[in-house]
Amino acid sequence: MKYRLSIMFLIVLTGMISIAAFNPIIGPLARNLGLSDFQSGCLVSVAGLCWLLGGYFWEKQTFMSRKWLLASIMFVYMATLVIFALLADYAVHAASKTSLFWSFFILRAIAGFFFGGIPALAQAYVMGWSTKETRTQGMALFGAANGLGFVVGPAMSGGMASLGLTSPMYAAAILLFTLAILFLVFIPKERNIEIERQAISLSPNDKRISLYLWIGLLLSFALNIVQVTIGFFVQDSLGYSTQQATQLIGTGLAISGVMVVLSQIVISKYLKWHPKKVLLVGLLFVALGLLGLLLFIRFAYVDFTFLGIGIGFTLLGYSAGASMAVQDHEQRSVASFIAALQGGGSFIGPVIGTALYTANMALPYSFCVLLIGIVGIANLKNRSADRVESC
Repeated sequence: MKYRLSIMFLIVLTGMISIAAFNPIIGPLARNLGLSDFQSGCLVSVAGLCWLLGGYFWEKQTFMSRKWLLASIMFVYMATLVIFALLADYAVHAASKTSLFWSFFILRAIAGFFFGGIPALAQAYVMGWSTKETRTQGMALFGAANGLGFVVGPAMSGGMASLGLTSPMYAAAILLFTLAILFLVFIPKERNIEIERQAISLSPNDKRISLYLWIGLLLSFALNIVQVTIGFFVQDSLGYSTQQATQLIGTGLAISGVMVVLSQIVISKYLKWHPKKVLLVGLLFVALGLLGLLLFIRFAYVDFTFLGIGIGFTLLGYSAGASMAVQDHEQRSVASFIAALQGGGSFIGPVIGTALYTANMALPYSFCVLLIGIVGIANLKNRSADRVESC
């Protein structure tokens, strides 16, 4: 069982790394190819929208075995990554920027649609392998892969910047290909026993989980805005070249990734805080990190450290809080909602972020800090209400 869960964890983690690795490179890549800042945001957003649609579509398909369906989805998704990278590598001197943009747009839409099937089917596997006693642990593992991949992906982009802007896409495709082979070899085909499908009876507006879901969506929204606009921001603020900006961002995001992992270890092993307290600390550090990037970009590594701590606390806070707020038979519904948050943030964040950046380079970060302040106040009021009810 452990090796099967490990393979599924790595598939989801690598998938998330591949989709998130695109965010930091699209800004510099778009400028190299003569595309506008807003067009670069559209390329990320269309993948996020199709990710949501694809997840809903692929989870319900029964025209082939789940094993071959997941493997086929992974191979098609890998192909879109490689084709996009090849097109970007050989399109520097393209005559028509409009046709280039629409070619990229279609590729990203296809990539998002097929990528949506990876976490959806992986979740179905985890649910099928787990029992009522181990389901929460399995969903926690699934959530960890989602969250960690969304931080590690951008860090990988920066670390590979010296090899070329598209190198992370080739690397992600190779990793996914390797994992697809391991999946086909080591995961047995399911027998003719339908994996338990639980109707999603839980509403995202349920007052027990709605605040946690809003915070998760806000975090995904803010991260997408930062990842898509930070390349422009560093170049415009510091006058860096494309390679210098990408390397700085990559190192900074790598620091953030390390802090995400360390902060979650500290919380789980040493701090026994309620999720709402964890959220308050996390939102505070995210806000400080964003303010630092806005006001003190020359101390970017410190800013990314604060941001990483905040992301780690907030990720664990909203996912654990939502899971603890519901009963065992509602865990799958919560896991589905949490998995959808990142797709939602990937859809709305990049377009809004690049549109705000086009208006004023300080607006994306100021706007995120404002939203975090509002949600933080709502969390404080919710904590106060809980104390009153408990009394």
